[in-house]
Amino acid sequence: MPQNAAMAPSKPIVQRIHESYPKLPEGERKVADVLLADPAELAVRNAIEIATQAEVSNATVTRLFRRLGYTTFDEARQEARRLRATGSPLYSGQGGRTKGDPISDLIHQETVIIESTLSRVNPLVLREIGAAIKAAPRIRTLGYRNSHFLAQYLTAQIAMMRPGVAPLLMPGQTESEGMSSLGPKDLAIVVGLRRRPEGFNRMVEAIVQRGTPLLLIADETIRGAPAHATWTLDCVVDTPQFADSYVGGLALLRMIVVAVGRALGAEGHRYMQDVEDLRDRLGELE
Repeated sequence: MPQNAAMAPSKPIVQRIHESYPKLPEGERKVADVLLADPAELAVRNAIEIATQAEVSNATVTRLFRRLGYTTFDEARQEARRLRATGSPLYSGQGGRTKGDPISDLIHQETVIIESTLSRVNPLVLREIGAAIKAAPRIRTLGYRNSHFLAQYLTAQIAMMRPGVAPLLMPGQTESEGMSSLGPKDLAIVVGLRRRPEGFNRMVEAIVQRGTPLLLIADETIRGAPAHATWTLDCVVDTPQFADSYVGGLALLRMIVVAVGRALGAEGHRYMQDVEDLRDRLGELE
């Protein structure tokens, strides 16, 4: 039986390498070591580059990938690129290599992400979103995994300017319980950056089926959900490092907060003043 027949097609390459590693010849083990040290390299480098780093022949690289169950090296690289697109930290980035000072490089990269994200925003759409947030009796926000803290940030900022703002899901609630009070006059804001949980699109569809307008904040890998959203704003998250960047998302949320402040005008200012007066009476802040 061919060795690749024993490999389940659904297994990611890192798992395949670990399963085969004890029986690998020395040369193939060198290639495996290179890949295990930084799986992201597979998505961005060719077979010759990997062979050079491992100090083996191209034929050795080819034999390893066939042993792992791939017909060709390109088949494995396409799998790695697919995983990279999903935001998997194992297959994202460029091995943390920098061309110069790492701090300067990071400043440059984060600046590019902010500029790329905010330059995509249509000012007219932003004004429309601000007006919708002002008008809705209730605002409900939702975000899973890393998107959760972004949704929390937006909730807190808008809640300082107007009442009726809260997370869609309270601790211990099921999704259906959280959605049950939503209606056509309310507004849902959903943050869904990549590595979204299974069922994310189902949740978006369920919210919209209640007639509730929905603002979706996502990245360019989102599929399907924008068809149901009233507005979709997208963020850049991809970086040369293994971890996604959320500076663009935070900048976009701040832009929304500013738009809401403009839409609310004096009404929002009075509400913020009331909140500040209450803080002073309770002595909550230094």
